[in-house]
Amino acid sequence: MIIDSHVHISLYENNAQSLEESRDLLLQEMARNGIEYAIVIPDNLENKDDIADLAKAIELTNGYKEFFLLGSPQIIQRGNSEIQKYRELLESGTVKGIKLFPGHDPYNPTDQRCLPYYELLQKLGCPVVFHTGDISSDPNIQNPLFYNDPKYIVEIADKYPKLKVIITHYFWPKIEYCYEITKNSPNIYFELAGTADPEVLEKSGGIEKMINVLEKTIQNRPDKVIFGTDWPMCDIKKQIDLVKSLKIDEDERERIFSKNAIEVYKLLI
Repeated sequence: MIIDSHVHISLYENNAQSLEESRDLLLQEMARNGIEYAIVIPDNLENKDDIADLAKAIELTNGYKEFFLLGSPQIIQRGNSEIQKYRELLESGTVKGIKLFPGHDPYNPTDQRCLPYYELLQKLGCPVVFHTGDISSDPNIQNPLFYNDPKYIVEIADKYPKLKVIITHYFWPKIEYCYEITKNSPNIYFELAGTADPEVLEKSGGIEKMINVLEKTIQNRPDKVIFGTDWPMCDIKKQIDLVKSLKIDEDERERIFSKNAIEVYKLLI
């Protein structure tokens, strides 16, 4: 079984003419690549025509057993004023966790506005996912790495030791730094979206360096690595092939492809 823990329903990098068509293309890509389930990450900006926000994602995935959802609070626009909304969404199972977008937005994970979300997630046993790496949707942000440096994520993991903290994109291109600074934090997880992308690999030191870092991570914490792709921005098959190329045993590969996601997100499959 393969679970893709990081997809978007959007018009980026595909030929879809509507978000409904993008959803259908995603289902086709999942079937083509043997993916049975996917976790849809809504955009943190609302009412955009080219990518689904939370309300639109709920609408688009309603009735599809293949899909689960994360939430995406608007920290810059609303601070922590949505905390009750997300309490209800998490308790009902409508969303399985929350993704925050430091680097896409100008705040870092230790921002005071984020803390009530961590407390809620820790209480409910649900994860927080942090966008990391050298990419931003905001043209005014020249250095996204300033906002999503994993040193801040380590602070949160230490402050909330029972919180499941997931880093996505492995803070590329500084993947070795990300490994070193997080390796002693037992509640930090890694989700692999984008790690097979050609631009990410080129800027991070090449495929062999990425393989080395991922293999070290899995050796140290085989239960803390989760498969994801970042479709449609990234190619699903390339991400699957990267995981298949790793020198790990079949139990570890199975954990990456599905078991870890099922445990972390408490998926009822």
